[in-house]
Amino acid sequence: MPEIDLAYLPVVGRGEQINIICAMHGIKINLLMSKPMGDDFNKDTEAPFGTVPWMKDHANGLELNDSMAIVQYLVTKYEGPLTPSDADQAARVAMYWSWCQDYYSFVLSPFHDIITGHNEPFWRNLRLTDTLAEGGKELGIKNLTTLHTNRANLLEKNLAASSAAKPFMTGSSCSYADIFLYTCVRTVQETGGFGILRDEFGDDPFKDCPTIESICSEVGSINEVVQTVGSKFSDCPI
Repeated sequence: MPEIDLAYLPVVGRGEQINIICAMHGIKINLLMSKPMGDDFNKDTEAPFGTVPWMKDHANGLELNDSMAIVQYLVTKYEGPLTPSDADQAARVAMYWSWCQDYYSFVLSPFHDIITGHNEPFWRNLRLTDTLAEGGKELGIKNLTTLHTNRANLLEKNLAASSAAKPFMTGSSCSYADIFLYTCVRTVQETGGFGILRDEFGDDPFKDCPTIESICSEVGSINEVVQTVGSKFSDCPI
């Protein structure tokens, strides 16, 4: 069985998609909890770019310090149900995964700062969506709510118009982009911290996105997803 070391944090974030991919592709994970939320791994000194997720493949010693690189490596190196069938599907999957990456970076991640109270500019790397400057928390939540709505509606419109987006984003087979979409959507819908975004909608921030919700429901019914996720969304703060 393939085996990797994976360093991450006890949050959903960019790491849970990797856990699910490994479960679906029969890859064993040795999970390392990184500082500042664990003592197994020091991202500041052990990760090449000082970030997590970080991965090391036991088969060849390859180390990767970027979620896109890790995801694409795993589904290419160890073929399984999430491996694209051809170049056309690979391109579409990468496009939709990139939507999720942007949504995570510019909506979810700035919300993390508000939820956890991190307002130092160098913690946030001077993000373009500077959520706590020039207006404070309330304006930050308002601006990010607008950004969420705009980005979600664009994806919903694209998927609803695509004849290929049934039951998953690129057709009949689940992709690694569907996995990332699922983790992003359920984070917003279920984790404790994102109650501040749910409050802005009176309930579900994706309530007007039936195609997105249908895709996430399909992903959530996959046995390996059920077994891997368990109660993480309700247990994790973000």
